[in-house]
Amino acid sequence: MKTLIQRTFSSLRGPARTLGALHFVDSLGNGLFMAGSAVYFVTVAGLPATVVGLGLSLAGLSGFVASLVFGRLTDRTGARRLLSVLLFVLAGAYALYPAVHSPAAYFPVVILIGALEYGCGPAFGALIAELVPDGERVTARAALRSLFNAGFSAGALAAAALISLGKDTLGLLPLGDGLTFLAAAALVLKLPATDARAAADGGKPFRVLRDLPFLGVIGASSMLALHSAVLLAGIPLWIVRNTHLPHGVVPLILAVNTVLVVLFQVAAARGAENLDGAVGTARKAGLVSVLACAALAAGQFTGSWGTGAIALVAVLLFTLAELWQSASGFGLGFGLAPEQARGEYLGAFHLHVVIQATLGPALVSLLVVGHNSLGWLALAAVFLTGTAAIGPAVTRARRNLPAEQQEPTADPEPTARPQTAA
Repeated sequence: MKTLIQRTFSSLRGPARTLGALHFVDSLGNGLFMAGSAVYFVTVAGLPATVVGLGLSLAGLSGFVASLVFGRLTDRTGARRLLSVLLFVLAGAYALYPAVHSPAAYFPVVILIGALEYGCGPAFGALIAELVPDGERVTARAALRSLFNAGFSAGALAAAALISLGKDTLGLLPLGDGLTFLAAAALVLKLPATDARAAADGGKPFRVLRDLPFLGVIGASSMLALHSAVLLAGIPLWIVRNTHLPHGVVPLILAVNTVLVVLFQVAAARGAENLDGAVGTARKAGLVSVLACAALAAGQFTGSWGTGAIALVAVLLFTLAELWQSASGFGLGFGLAPEQARGEYLGAFHLHVVIQATLGPALVSLLVVGHNSLGWLALAAVFLTGTAAIGPAVTRARRNLPAEQQEPTADPEPTARPQTAA
C-alpha cells in the first residue's frame, strides 16, 4: 500500500501533488473520526443512538443547501481562499465536540460540521480545475480519489486501535480530525492564488437551478451513483436477512471495495477526459450495475456456495461500476461547468452524491429487504433508466455552454454539434 501511495503521488505534477497531499491528510482525519464516531458519541458524549443517527441524517441533509451556497461563494471569493477558511473553521468546530454532552449541543455542532464539509467539495473541485491543465484534470481527480481511499482506510485502522485502548483515548478522535484539518488548510495556503470569477449572467444567484438540462444530468447521475448505497447497505442487508452466509463476510465487502478503488481508480478514468468519453464511461457503469443486480436476483435460487460466489461477483461488479461512475462524474462535472460559474455548477453537480447518500440507503433497503429477487430487479430498472437517460441529458446540457467552451462533437446530428472539453 505504501508503494502504491508513493506511485500515485509521483504521477501528480506541480500543484496537483500538493492537492494530493492535502486530500490524503484530510482523508486520514475523516477515516479516524467517521470510523469511531458512533462509539465516541454514545460512550463519551453520552448520547442515545437514535439521537446520533438523527443528527448524522440532518448533517447529510445540510449538504443540499451547503453545496449550492458554498459553490456560489467559491465563484465570488476564489476557491483557494474559501477552502482554506472552511478548513480552519472545521478545525475549530471539531474542537467543540469534547463539550458536547446533550442533544441541544450536539445538533447545532453536527449540522454545522456537515454543512462545512459539504461546502469544501465545490471549492476543492474548482481549485483542481484552476490549477491542473485541462487534459489532466480527470486523471488527477482519479488519483486524488485513490489517495483519499488509502488515507481513509489508514485513519479507520487508527480509530480501531484507539477504541481498543478504552474510553480514555476516545477523546483523541475529534481532536485528531481537527488537527488534520489544520494541516490541510496549511497545505492549501501553499498553493498558487486563484481569482474570484465574475458571474457571466450579471450576478443572478443560483443560475444553475434554472439550467434544467444540467439538472437532468444530476438526476441521471444520482441513479447511476446508487452503487454506493448497494455496497454499504443493500448487499450487507441481503446477506444478513436473505442468505445463510456468515455475517463476518460483511466487513470484507468494504475491505475488498476499498482496496480495488485504490488500485484501479486512475486506470478506470482513462477515456473519461471529455464529455463523449464521460458519457460512455457512465453507460458502462450503469450496465455493469444492471448485471450485478441480475446476479443477486438469481442468488435466491442457489445453495450456500452459489450464493457466496454470486455475492463476490456482485461486489466486484458494483466496485467496477463505482470506478467507472466516479470517473464519468469527474469528466461531466468539469466539462459541463461554465468557467464563470464553475464553483456553483460543481457544487450543484455534487448533489448527485448527496442525493444517493441521503436517499439511497433507504431506497435500496426498501427494495431489497423482504422483496429479494423482485427488489433486485426493480433496482436494476433504476440503473437501466439512468443508463438510458445520461446521454440525452448531457447532449442537452452541453448546448447551454458558452461558445468559448464548445468544440466539435462526434455526434453527426447538426443539433448536437457543440461539445465541451473536459
